[in-house]
Amino acid sequence: MTIVLVIQALIFGDGGVLALGANIINMGVVGGFVGFYSFKGIKSVLPNLPVAVPAGIAAWLACVIAACCAAVEIAILGAVPIGIGLPTMFIYHALIGIIEGIITAVVVTLVFTVRPELTGDTTKKAVPIKKFLVFGLVIALIIGGCAVFFASSDPDGLDSTLLVSGGVKEIFAPATGEEIAEAEDPIGWSAPMPDYALGDSIAGGIIALIIGIFAALVIILLAAKIIYSSSRKGS
Repeated sequence: MTIVLVIQALIFGDGGVLALGANIINMGVVGGFVGFYSFKGIKSVLPNLPVAVPAGIAAWLACVIAACCAAVEIAILGAVPIGIGLPTMFIYHALIGIIEGIITAVVVTLVFTVRPELTGDTTKKAVPIKKFLVFGLVIALIIGGCAVFFASSDPDGLDSTLLVSGGVKEIFAPATGEEIAEAEDPIGWSAPMPDYALGDSIAGGIIALIIGIFAALVIILLAAKIIYSSSRKGS
């Protein structure tokens, strides 16, 4: 998650460089702990549920609780009163979390298809990892490419919270991109591919997303190699 957030902030200008630490804590640390332990808790109480169900619920909880933590932090800073920020962030991210939950359920199901022994079932035959990686990369590229065509300029959950707090819009009213202006980065950072695009063309958006996906994969593979080498040396 930290790798993704760093790439978003530095390459795509999403989330902001100054807010990177808070984003890592909220989505990487808080979201990670909530997702992991809620998944384990649900599985311990309802062990017969298909793994996709607790995984999806855990992802939803991680999204919502991380957003609520951000609302509390914003309130402490004095930007948005807690009485407005907390319910607004909760409502918007409760909806966003449904999508994240579905995606997580699908991904976890695919992982357990490759590694069925992780579920405790040693009778299932594993799918070769190479097929899984190729399939996953193709799906990621398809989703990334389609995102360009369906991307919206409307404010996201946090932007909408600020708009509600400022009296610009009602909490359930549809938001439009004209309601909010892009804020300049106070440290002067200019992202090479702002708003996930190279220019205003659709082709530029597709290229930017492909670059982002491959950049994340390369960094993750390098990190995994370093960790693996370190563990080998330690043993």
